[in-house]
Amino acid sequence: MKYNHQLHPWVILSLILVVTLLSSTGITNASNPLPQADNPNPPDSVVKLIFIHHSSGEYWLADDNGWLGKTLGENNYFVSDTNYGWGPDNIGDRTDIPNWLEWFRSANTNTYMTALYNENHKHSSYTRTLANPGGQNEIVMFKSCFPNSALAGHPNDPPKVGTELTVGNAKYIYNELLQYFYTQPDKLFVVITAPPLRDPTYAANARAFNNWLVNDWLDENNYPYPNVAVFDFYNVLTGPDNHHRFIISTGLVQHVYTAGMNTSYYHEPGDDHPSAAGNRKAKNEFIPLLNVYYHRWQEGTPPLTKVTAAIKSIGLRDGWILESNENSNAGGSINSTAATFKLGDDGQNRQYRGILSFDTATLPDNAWIVSAVLKIKRQGLVGTNPFNTHQNLYVDIRKPYFGAAVSLAAADFQAAASRNMVGKFNSTPSNWWYSVTLNSTAFQWFKLTGPTQMRLRFQLDDDDDGVADYLSFFSGDEAATADRPVLTIQYYIP
Repeated sequence: MKYNHQLHPWVILSLILVVTLLSSTGITNASNPLPQADNPNPPDSVVKLIFIHHSSGEYWLADDNGWLGKTLGENNYFVSDTNYGWGPDNIGDRTDIPNWLEWFRSANTNTYMTALYNENHKHSSYTRTLANPGGQNEIVMFKSCFPNSALAGHPNDPPKVGTELTVGNAKYIYNELLQYFYTQPDKLFVVITAPPLRDPTYAANARAFNNWLVNDWLDENNYPYPNVAVFDFYNVLTGPDNHHRFIISTGLVQHVYTAGMNTSYYHEPGDDHPSAAGNRKAKNEFIPLLNVYYHRWQEGTPPLTKVTAAIKSIGLRDGWILESNENSNAGGSINSTAATFKLGDDGQNRQYRGILSFDTATLPDNAWIVSAVLKIKRQGLVGTNPFNTHQNLYVDIRKPYFGAAVSLAAADFQAAASRNMVGKFNSTPSNWWYSVTLNSTAFQWFKLTGPTQMRLRFQLDDDDDGVADYLSFFSGDEAATADRPVLTIQYYIP
């Protein structure tokens, strides 16, 4: 049997202080009381909580099954929930692991979170007797359903950007969520792991991923605040001796499981939904642990200061690249010294692409980036406006630079990006400035100890009319500093 006891930092500090004081004086100093250990008791006043879930969460909440909703109320939590069909764009329909980026890390996050924080209704069958205390939901619980335990890949895969349900992509997604949680210290986010499957095909992967969430996720990211917690619903449902709970007699959080028991033990006949017995077991273990998480969070989080940095592109490293011939998709001629760069095509239907380089080493090494906006100023137009004929203008990002060196090279035209299409420019300028708000998938590719480069390109390489059609934009070589491309980054630091 494998045990992993998580000792809260206050408990460690308390023990150190006790040993120190007793060894030096034999007594404690009443004027400097020791920090309190973990507290499994309910909150002193009513706290608003919302649970994002589908069917297995609905059964866990229900009075005739897991009794979670009613018991949370008995512990001073005013419970609301979301289910299928809930919210703007019916976002409630989408609760698989890849969908959490849409909830918490997309252009629509503010819309979804505003609705979520203000939701007061029940969308499942459970008893709720507490009066609504008013205000927003303070605790957000969210859970994916049991199909999300079919994680492909390998147990020890590192975080990796992808689109499939894999161990690596799941780790990447949960790492991304921390960027949002970090900005909301007044909310407590509780991850409920997906229930296990009866099928053992991916069971080892599910076990490894959920162990990572419980034991390594926050530490690997050096996450500094107590507003994120994990309950291993998966583990509790894999065996009668598998637990994630708070032990009152020891004051410790216990996460324990029997090796090899990685599939569903508590399930409905012929079904992967957790059984009522499993749901009640999970409820009994979860609620004291939630109380512990709540009190840890309430111990306080330092106030956060949002910092804004405006970084101009570096002239010696930016410029335009012209395709070698119409269908080569490879760079030919370049220009890194002109005061402008071009985007569109020339009279031989060759595409212009632009490279912009920014010194992101000016940001703190521990910066948590929460937004980034790139702006370029139009200088002129030749032929037809490519926004009308070449479709969207996209941005690719590369950490630290495209190609083999930081200086502009023809091969940067086709060099691999760290992430393609991290943003789409607005097609209508404001005072000749075009802007793009980069999506959250770009943030991990900002190099905080060196340069970061952007590649700009229209969606269509040319319009096949044999006439030059391109826009010129001021580059980092423009004499007027105010007209140079600018990357405006907002970030927090611990």
